[in-house]
Amino acid sequence: MPAIKKSTKKSVSQSRMKPKPKIKSTALVKAKSPKNTLAYYQCMCHQSQKGIKPKKITQVAHECKHQALTINAQMSAIKAKAAQKIKVGYETMGQGLAELIAASK
Repeated sequence: MPAIKKSTKKSVSQSRMKPKPKIKSTALVKAKSPKNTLAYYQCMCHQSQKGIKPKKITQVAHECKHQALTINAQMSAIKAKAAQKIKVGYETMGQGLAELIAASK
């Protein structure tokens, strides 16, 4: 019997099928923004404590989602001012108590 050699040529269907290069469309890719879940929830907490009566809850949530860090910075500034007033009040009270103790001796 004669020896049959296997053909080394690729079949027609294999040679025509080439992998298509993957092309990313820059127009469809969205820019990813960093998520800060803690800032979002703190923002929602601050907004709900202030009262959200004139706005809808969805609008407040949208604002917090996109501007949580700036809103939290504003609320922190308000808290810092209040803490400073409390500190000044305690210092004044401490001076008054010191004078009272000194006078009673």
